[in-house]
Amino acid sequence: MNAHDATASRRPRRIPADRFFFPAAVTYALVAVPLSVQGLLGDPAWAPGLASPLGHGQGVLFGFALALVAGFLVTRVSAGILAALAGLWLLGRVATLWPAGMIALVPDALFVVLLAVLIVPPLLRRAKKWRNLAFGWLLLTICLAALTAPVLRLLTLQGPAWLLLREAVLLFALLMLFVGGRIIAPAVAGAIERQGGRLTARVQPRLEAALLILMAAAAIALALPTAGILAGSLLWAAAALAAIRLLRWRLWRCRHRPDLITLGIGYAWLVVGIALLGAQQLGAVTPGTATHAVTVGALGHLASAVITRTWGHRHRWRPEQYRYLLPLSGLLSLSAAARLLWADTVTGLWLAAGLWSLALGLLLAQMVRMAWRPAPRPDSPTHPSENR
Repeated sequence: MNAHDATASRRPRRIPADRFFFPAAVTYALVAVPLSVQGLLGDPAWAPGLASPLGHGQGVLFGFALALVAGFLVTRVSAGILAALAGLWLLGRVATLWPAGMIALVPDALFVVLLAVLIVPPLLRRAKKWRNLAFGWLLLTICLAALTAPVLRLLTLQGPAWLLLREAVLLFALLMLFVGGRIIAPAVAGAIERQGGRLTARVQPRLEAALLILMAAAAIALALPTAGILAGSLLWAAAALAAIRLLRWRLWRCRHRPDLITLGIGYAWLVVGIALLGAQQLGAVTPGTATHAVTVGALGHLASAVITRTWGHRHRWRPEQYRYLLPLSGLLSLSAAARLLWADTVTGLWLAAGLWSLALGLLLAQMVRMAWRPAPRPDSPTHPSENR
């Protein structure tokens, strides 16, 4: 063994965080949502921490969505750091399900702080354009919201806690607008180019900049007591620009790619959700209705497609093998529709929760299948492309 090999062998092994956080987040959301519905309908014994609308919202955003952020952005860390991050998240979930005073906030707080330290400074250091710099500050703001929200809830400051939760929905919507665009644009461009075409409208930086400004302004206006009309108008403008951006990607030319179709449906749900959030500010939609278009519709689709693409690439699956995303997308869309249309009924709540859990159960099963049965390498004689 030479000196270089000896140095390499002493170097700590780097592990992508999605290996833990993607299956953990999916499993948590699959179980937590039905438990939360059970608590909301009067039986909080299994998960008292999720048995209120505020607890339910915080569980989805700061438990599920933040774990997805960790899996997506913490690309390679040492085994020790990943174990610490994973352990704190797990302890935080247990403490959230069965809260026991201020001490229950400690694991989640430490998880959020460690996550912010791992993802924010590198993004700010590497940023060359103000839009990329804004992405780093957006993530830092989300982490600050995740630290503050449970404290406000524990102190029974209902007004500020609800305001912060509404702000968090806007922040995650902006995060999906930004990250979704950065994923969809190059993927669609590549797929169209392989068909002999060309996509000129890719990231669309002017639209992206306008969306960042509009959504940030809407978040500020939302915090002002008399700016509901302004916030609603800004959100409607953002929804219109996001719809234009989506149409310019020409996703109908990628009908053979279930992953890209699912990403497109998720982005469409995001457009609907932001428009409904605007309508909510103008008094046209009941509070809480729009949130589920963003979380169930947009977050569910975008997360499912990103997880599939990440795990599929690692285990050498081809995009055409992601056909399960189409029924999964149908389940998620029906779940979001049920939550929007029949939110005030017991049947509607259970239908939405059941469809959500079925969709995530299908995703989890496929993740296990990918890990258990990786596709043959392209140069292998048993690779599927050799048999077509």
